[in-house]
Amino acid sequence: MKNRRRLAQVLRDLAREVVGADVDDSEFAPIALAVEPWVARLAALPRLERDASGLHTAGHAGKRSGLEPAYDRDPLIGLSNPMAPPLVRLSMGETTEWEITFGDVFEGHPGLAHGGFVAAIIDHVLGVTSSSAGAAAMTGTLTVRYRRPTPLHKRLVCRGKTDRIEGRKVFCSSELLDGEELIAEGEGVYLRVDPDRY
Repeated sequence: MKNRRRLAQVLRDLAREVVGADVDDSEFAPIALAVEPWVARLAALPRLERDASGLHTAGHAGKRSGLEPAYDRDPLIGLSNPMAPPLVRLSMGETTEWEITFGDVFEGHPGLAHGGFVAAIIDHVLGVTSSSAGAAAMTGTLTVRYRRPTPLHKRLVCRGKTDRIEGRKVFCSSELLDGEELIAEGEGVYLRVDPDRY
């Protein structure tokens, strides 16, 4: 997994430079020519199989930090996924705490992170929070309120907590902070999944 993660980081760095380099378009041609054969080589290899085992175990949510093979490919926390920012877990407990720094590839309006990525971060944090009792849960509803524009290149902290549980429904809330400043907040209802169905 070490080399897969290394390649994923190289691709994150490459994406950042593709987005940010102020050069003539012709400069990208030799890079594309060099990379394309490697894409074809990887595409010809066997595919990883998806495995849902372990979703309904008590340690499931506590391990969702990019350390297990399945979550190493996660689009938000996966160190082997070039798309992942990545979101990093700081603590687990009654309140979960995570940190994220949005780079240029996540830009919406100039200098600001796209709101869709902010919503994805909040959804992930609440999803892990809702699953912390040991039963996998999926998003039923998610409401995000944007209080201030989300800056790029700043360390942000996202906290999530479970407010109450009613049967299969887990009600959670979160906040995304830049220091003490509230950037966004979210509320969600997450539905615990029957192990026999998933």
